[in-house]
Amino acid sequence: KLESIGFQWSLYFGSVMHRDKHLEILWGARIHALEAFQDEDGYCNVPARIGALGIWVNRQREHYRLFKEGKPSSMTEDRVQKLESIGFQ
Repeated sequence: KLESIGFQWSLYFGSVMHRDKHLEILWGARIHALEAFQDEDGYCNVPARIGALGIWVNRQREHYRLFKEGKPSSMTEDRVQKLESIGFQ
């Protein structure tokens, strides 16, 4: 009966899907902010002191390095292509 009204028995499954979607949306917003920064300043090496974008760039750089070394990372080939297309190193 509960299933008929959309009840989810597994909170973990729903939470993981929601979290993953949220992280993808956040990543998309950050890459757009980085593109704007790159357009204005001509480079992608955002200093950490800039705030959230700088911290995000530092994390991406770390995950980018791990990905390139074949180590576990949240980086994907699609993300690498997007970052490299705007001059990220």
